[in-house]
Amino acid sequence: MMIHMTNSSDPATQAGPTQDIAEAFFARSGAGPDPVTVLTYPAGADRLARREALRPVYEAIVARIGPPTLLGGSVAGPSVRWCTRERIVLLSGDRNRVELSVHDADKFVDDEWNAFERTRPGRKGEPHRFDALPYTWQLDRKGPGNAPGWTYNGVMVAGSWDHAVTGLELMLGSWVEQYPVQSPGDWIGFTLWTSRDWRRDMIVSYSPADHGRELAVCIHDRGIEQTGERQAQMRERGWRTLDEHQWWRTALPETDPDAPRLIAELTIAECLARKATCPAELRAHDISAGDNGELWLTGLGLPTHPSRGEHF
Repeated sequence: MMIHMTNSSDPATQAGPTQDIAEAFFARSGAGPDPVTVLTYPAGADRLARREALRPVYEAIVARIGPPTLLGGSVAGPSVRWCTRERIVLLSGDRNRVELSVHDADKFVDDEWNAFERTRPGRKGEPHRFDALPYTWQLDRKGPGNAPGWTYNGVMVAGSWDHAVTGLELMLGSWVEQYPVQSPGDWIGFTLWTSRDWRRDMIVSYSPADHGRELAVCIHDRGIEQTGERQAQMRERGWRTLDEHQWWRTALPETDPDAPRLIAELTIAECLARKATCPAELRAHDISAGDNGELWLTGLGLPTHPSRGEHF
């Protein structure tokens, strides 16, 4: 079967041919032809523009072949899968385009596992490797089809504080760009502890708000008198508001292009201020996406709670 794809960059124009491609791929046996570009972004499009361009294309695919088996995203773009026992249809992309591809299921899973296994975090002064991971987050809501019997749900722990900031920044950026398309109206986030200040909750989240979606981090500063000096110290670190229960919070709108970086920097800086000596001393837990399904943060760059290390 020969597949032709329009060169138009208008998502509405591309949605029709994309449905046909998705259906043809989904009906194949085993691996198929080369990946097909189903969306080309305008030059200079930011993450919100890319997100809105992807939305009608993604919705068209779902309308034709049904909801995905697994949701997710990489540093560069979406990582969404429609799975059967024989094949995996993958929606993926980068800053320039989005592609559909079809793969033999067993070979795809083996190759992806090997990619995770051979990717090592860079040491201090070396480039990070988060962009080498097949996905930085994956969400299993028991969608239709047959998810692989095993999949990689470990985490690559950053080798330096700079890389810890980068890993969190890239993940937050991916959430902003990918999550509202795949799970409209839901929140996503996790709680973070540091071993030097154990049991003090810090919550990192991306969620709807009355004035639009926002990235936020908050910390429970309980047990410390909120004197004028303490409040000045917290504000100097980057915290913005304090409530009556001693929760400090900083929230930034998703429209701020620097929001992922600023929230990541504040989160890691607060861990350092509370005497953490390396990223391995941190623990992410209560990892959730709207309390619906299993969320895996493979590219977070920080250790996750052991109870989140098993799948199926």
